[in-house]
Amino acid sequence: MEHNIVTQPNSHRFAGSLPYTILMPLAGAVAITLASQVRIDLPGTPVPITGQTFAVLVWGLLFGGRQGFLAAATYLCAGAMGAPVFAGFTSLPALWGPTAGYLLGFLPGAWLAGTVAGSRSASFLRLTAAGLIGHIPILLIGALVMQTFTGWQFTLTMGVVPFLLGDIIKSMAAAAVVVGVRKANRGA
Repeated sequence: MEHNIVTQPNSHRFAGSLPYTILMPLAGAVAITLASQVRIDLPGTPVPITGQTFAVLVWGLLFGGRQGFLAAATYLCAGAMGAPVFAGFTSLPALWGPTAGYLLGFLPGAWLAGTVAGSRSASFLRLTAAGLIGHIPILLIGALVMQTFTGWQFTLTMGVVPFLLGDIIKSMAAAAVVVGVRKANRGA
């Protein structure tokens, strides 16, 4: 049995419908929640490596900036209401600690990635660049919040630099997933 995954709202007859409007952000929040449980704690830093940014990027790149933003907002709202959706099955406390800025950065990060990626025919290179651009507000807002707890030197050496290579890899992997899904849709 073959299934098409709708990758752009305008290509689907239910786009803009109430069920679509509600279910897409919920599905994105679930994807981010599942990815957040892929977690590697690094010694000396409160910031773990997680699958969250990968899921945030995939959702934004695949479904567009608006849907990426809405999925991230739904995810953050669920955590703010006490649902254990963040890394390590945490909730509200994660929004008040040194890693809160990274979570808040998902909003502009998903929007930017999806907006920069643009059309459904975006190349792997363009999708990768869009993913890298999407990481900028995540790291920037994350660092701005973290430095209030730890100072700039610690923040840069333990909250930014260790994640740069991983962010490049996640951007490339997200682009590869999106290209693969789009190719599968064309072939179905």
